[in-house]
Amino acid sequence: MHPPMAVTPDQEPSAYERVAYPGQAFGQSHPDHLAMVASLYGMKTAPVSRCRVLELGCGDGSNLVPMAYQWRDSSFVGIDRSARAIETGIGAITELGLRNVELRQLDILNVTPDLGRFDYVIAHGVYSWVPSGVREKILEIFDANLADYGVAYLSYNSYPGAYLTDLARGMMLFHVRDQPDPRQKIDQSRGLLAFLADASPGDTIYGMVLRAQRERVRAKADTVVFHDDLAKEVTAFFLYQVVEGAARHGLQYLADASSPVVEPRMHPAPVARMLDQIPERELAVREQYLDFVTGRGFRNTLLCRANVELRRSVSPACVKNYHLAGRVDLAPGTIDPLSSGTVEFNTAAGSLPTDHPLSKAALLHLGEVWPRAAPFHDLVEQALARLAGAAGPLADARDEQVEALTTVLFRAFAARHVSLLLHPPPLTTAISERPEASAVARYQARTASSTVTNLCHGAVSMEDDLVRRFLVLVDGTRTVEQLVADLNVGLLRDNRTDTERSEAESGHPSVTRESVERNLAMLARLGLLVA
Repeated sequence: MHPPMAVTPDQEPSAYERVAYPGQAFGQSHPDHLAMVASLYGMKTAPVSRCRVLELGCGDGSNLVPMAYQWRDSSFVGIDRSARAIETGIGAITELGLRNVELRQLDILNVTPDLGRFDYVIAHGVYSWVPSGVREKILEIFDANLADYGVAYLSYNSYPGAYLTDLARGMMLFHVRDQPDPRQKIDQSRGLLAFLADASPGDTIYGMVLRAQRERVRAKADTVVFHDDLAKEVTAFFLYQVVEGAARHGLQYLADASSPVVEPRMHPAPVARMLDQIPERELAVREQYLDFVTGRGFRNTLLCRANVELRRSVSPACVKNYHLAGRVDLAPGTIDPLSSGTVEFNTAAGSLPTDHPLSKAALLHLGEVWPRAAPFHDLVEQALARLAGAAGPLADARDEQVEALTTVLFRAFAARHVSLLLHPPPLTTAISERPEASAVARYQARTASSTVTNLCHGAVSMEDDLVRRFLVLVDGTRTVEQLVADLNVGLLRDNRTDTERSEAESGHPSVTRESVERNLAMLARLGLLVA
């Protein structure tokens, strides 16, 4: 949940000037992802390689700038009311030498059709944190500034899950109602939740909710707690309310950005039967009832114009039209894809089991090439190559086996184990003679950011100062040997331990070629090396 950078006149302007909201990239708002979701439902949109993107409440441009860096023939515009955030973003754009992205200090209420038409309009973390008039204006902008076959992205707190968040927020806001200092607000709010969680009965639903809320707030950065949980005006919505509001402005529900398809058979039998009773064409209704079941508390809703004809039936065969990517790891040990029995793969979304040999081989390949993506047909050939010479059902019925693979991959996509892409990002896992990391990530590391953006438009934690320094040096001008030498020179200049300095001075450097190569491989796996 990510509130805006002071975008309305009703908010206290100094709040975002005094406490900057941490900017970051949001992968689900990337135009290639939006285009992929739209294509699932038969909608043809502008390709990420040549499109126009507008972001409302863009903050310091941390979401837009990495997009602009990768796709130089597309154009990007971001608006935000915070002068501090816009100034920071312009500094990054200037440093990176980008000419296809513009950030403007502009209130959402002052946006007019003259701003132009855009293929993708993004409003992440704004809708729930502004007054009703601004929410209505956001939908007006979608109507006035969205291209005929454009996609609008709108995120917000959603019910019923947000009722639990509201419970904690209400108590926190009461507790710090007279406290003007942001630091004290954050500390005292956390302290209250910790006290209530410990004091509440351990065997009651109320106690369990409070302890869950304590952990939720504990895991957040201080600045996020301040602007998210302690904002005076935060409003959550049921999905149907947002869909009805969009309809008033000539817009229709397209899909959810984070869970683009609803696959009834992936849910428990009673839930699957309930979903099957709702026609496929009523996707928003299906998802609303699914929210009732799961208690979803945040949504990433995609909208398009009401006159766009959508195809609501999504077949597993659709995966054949995309590149696939997935950080798929096998539980400890190696396997033979042809061995009998179920194998469990580990992904960011949890456990992915399969007993299908061709699917095992395909998932092994995705795991090996990550973060690169594989076109479906190449993935099939690579998987078949792993099973070369296999006898039995695979050899006798290749087509049926490939169809079974498409079903496994489709369900893996629906469950968020793997991703579908139209235009994979230009990255590499190979270590070249003079390796080069993303200029955006290097800039972020130079500014001592604890998080950098990779070429998959994801956030990568960079807490260690030495790792950030290493990333900055991987700029395409140095060989591995030069990286080793420069890192050791840096160690000598630092306030390191006597032992580390002595080792470097005596010709036994703390940084070795082996460690540099190991860290280059790590950067590659993190999606930070450019092709």
